[in-house]
Amino acid sequence: MQTLREKKTLLTEILSADSSYILQHVQQEKIVTQRDYKNLNIPNQSDEKTVINLLDKVMNKGDTKCCELVKLLQKPDIIHNYPRLEEIFNNHPAPSDPTFNPAPTVPIPCTDTSDLETVGTSGDEVSLYEMTSVPRGLCLIINNEIFDKLRERTGTNKDAVDLANIFSRLKFRVVMCKDKTAVEIPSVLKVFSELKQLSDLQPYDVKEWVGGQFTDLKDLPKHGDAFVCCILSHGKKEGVCGTDGTVVPTIDILSPFNGTNCRILVEKPKLFFIQACRGLDLQEGVPVNKKLKVERRDGELDTDDGQIQDYTLPLYSDYLVFMANVDQYLSIRSPTSGSWFIQSLCGQLEKICTRGKNIYEILTGVKAEVSKKEGDLRVKDANGCYGYEVVKQSPDSRDTLTKTLIFPAETTPSS
Repeated sequence: MQTLREKKTLLTEILSADSSYILQHVQQEKIVTQRDYKNLNIPNQSDEKTVINLLDKVMNKGDTKCCELVKLLQKPDIIHNYPRLEEIFNNHPAPSDPTFNPAPTVPIPCTDTSDLETVGTSGDEVSLYEMTSVPRGLCLIINNEIFDKLRERTGTNKDAVDLANIFSRLKFRVVMCKDKTAVEIPSVLKVFSELKQLSDLQPYDVKEWVGGQFTDLKDLPKHGDAFVCCILSHGKKEGVCGTDGTVVPTIDILSPFNGTNCRILVEKPKLFFIQACRGLDLQEGVPVNKKLKVERRDGELDTDDGQIQDYTLPLYSDYLVFMANVDQYLSIRSPTSGSWFIQSLCGQLEKICTRGKNIYEILTGVKAEVSKKEGDLRVKDANGCYGYEVVKQSPDSRDTLTKTLIFPAETTPSS
């Protein structure tokens, strides 16, 4: 991914000479899906725009696909069609896949962290997102606890309170909407993307975190230098569940804040933290030298059943989406102490922000901490008998951030 990031401008210029040729080869090599190909191959769109969309699409897919594209660009027939590619790859042999090679049952993580400390290796200094507004921005929590037919998400209020505490310490204005249906969730997000008048928020019973508790919202919030959205809910194959059990696709959560729908947040970071399952499978452990067991049978565990669909992003710039687990797997929540993912996120934000570190170190810290957790989950077998199975979890992040993100933070809790 580092090669694509560093050489994106030059690659765009070179490949724009014939965008259809590279697009066909990328699809033939299955670097993008047939659906991706159709979305990229837009009639009357400029070659340059097509190539930019293609490169962004591949980088959003993570390390493995980026390596596949770099290898493709070094094939003789491709270089024959784009001779200037030799300017890029003449001294750069085809890379080996930098991702680890897990057992077939363990999915490969989707996030690239290979160049966290070398963001300026190309000679161009990466600037910081501005974080000077007061408040820093809005933190919206959508907390679904009680459902019509799905089971109650006990423990979710602990997550909501801890999120409110840490983001208020990071100088965000924190608001929460509780128990929203699949129709209400996109409506709430649209209203918060626009923030026209307080009366627009009143139908959704918005609460604000003040003095250590959620109270009635008194005035219209305003956007600042960043936007944070935390969604705590059940999920199914297609996306996040409303309280009515109907699914909200992930793209419908992100789209109200894109560059067209929310101009005030253009070039500002938009962070989405989603606590929900992404499937029904239990992720098993892989033996390592040290094994940390943090949950036992005396601490009952619960899950947020369902799957969040792999989102499809056009040119959505300055987004970060951090999900509780990789595709196909359950996410774990304790009815008493909250979810593994959100509790780790709050802890890492508190620890790392006070040291002036960037968002990628927070993501890495959460992934490292959660991956070491292990619990016994009560499950029903094919005969209807209950037993316990060991369960693991691997948070998954993807982003289109264009600058370095650091949250200035207080070193002591605010009163």
